[in-house]
Amino acid sequence: MDAPFLSYLDLLRDLGASLDQLSQLAQEKMASVRQDDLIALDEVIKQEQAMSLNLRGLEQRRLKLMDQMELRGVPLDNLSGHYPKDLQLQAKHTTQALRRSYELYRSYADAARSTLELNLHELDKAIAASGGAPEGSGMPSGMEPPKNMKSDFRA
Repeated sequence: MDAPFLSYLDLLRDLGASLDQLSQLAQEKMASVRQDDLIALDEVIKQEQAMSLNLRGLEQRRLKLMDQMELRGVPLDNLSGHYPKDLQLQAKHTTQALRRSYELYRSYADAARSTLELNLHELDKAIAASGGAPEGSGMPSGMEPPKNMKSDFRA
């Protein structure tokens, strides 16, 4: 009887670990933007994309477990109240830890987005001031991205 409940807590711990990894990636993203390191930024974005696939898998597992426990639609804050008595405290601690991981991730992700937007805005202003290509036209004429940042669209 407790198996799906324990599996769900394990899933929430995995989700928290994923959010912690995403927090680390957001910090790396900010550092690469501040250092104007496009190669490092590209690598971080690739890692984030891989993490998104992992998160999709966790979501599918979550939905299956919620159905098994007949708790679909129960908010995270109310989850522990729907758990068996002997697991309620463990559920409460797990959900609180997940919430903290999420809040930390959101703060880093928001800071990374703001840093990236600020640098892009500054870059746009510098290009416009130098009489460069109008905004949204891509790379200035004659310039190409590094080979490892190109895509092969024939693949």
